[in-house]
Amino acid sequence: MTTIRQRIDTQHRDAIHDAQLNIYGNRLATCGSDRLVKIFEVRPNGQSYPLIELSGHNGPVWKVSWAHPKYGGLLASAAYDKKVIIWQEVNGRWQKSYEWACHEASTTSVAFAPHQYGLWLASSSADGDIGILRYDSVTGQWQSSKIQKCHEQGVNSVSWAPGSADPTAKKRLVSAGNDKCAKIWAAWCPVTNHGQHSIVSCGLEGNLVLYRNSNIETDEWKSKLLEKSPCPLYHASFSPCGSFLSVSGDDNM
Repeated sequence: MTTIRQRIDTQHRDAIHDAQLNIYGNRLATCGSDRLVKIFEVRPNGQSYPLIELSGHNGPVWKVSWAHPKYGGLLASAAYDKKVIIWQEVNGRWQKSYEWACHEASTTSVAFAPHQYGLWLASSSADGDIGILRYDSVTGQWQSSKIQKCHEQGVNSVSWAPGSADPTAKKRLVSAGNDKCAKIWAAWCPVTNHGQHSIVSCGLEGNLVLYRNSNIETDEWKSKLLEKSPCPLYHASFSPCGSFLSVSGDDNM
């Protein structure tokens, strides 16, 4: 049984939709229906301090994602206003670095790729599309593209496959949508176990399903029902080491 080590009063004015720690566990980013993104310093002694309150969205903010620290302080946010905003820390101050408003409906999630891929960012939208942003270090500009009509009834989430030291390795995504499908182009386990990839998905029917594949070049994924909850499940996430899985739903757990 886990115990609560610390509670943080975020002072969000409405519901909190996401909370993400950076890779070091010393910065916490939160977002909510009050249209705000907040960043806190988290210390080992259990104390936390608010660092900044970021405003730039015109609707509820659903998701935040930290970039790998090799790229400095970078945080992305996705919101109901169809926007993706990339926030950057410059000389200790956070500011809006880039704004992308190309989706036709609510931007539902955002995820930075593993650092081995370079500075890439994926976003999903209720319009059924997945957006891809890539930072070009030569021009200093973000390049954008889209994977269109991934899910007919909207895309709820995107997650990158683990990074590879092989420069020729394909960059892969998993997406989940309202059409009851998970597609490979959910959450992807950030590490592989003896070459085996793992993806987990959950849904309103309460099913928590694990998919495994020992040959990523094939479509031979094997599924296993991990749990059947009496309540809807909304989010599942692997720990950075891939050893633990957290799930949230309507049971207040």
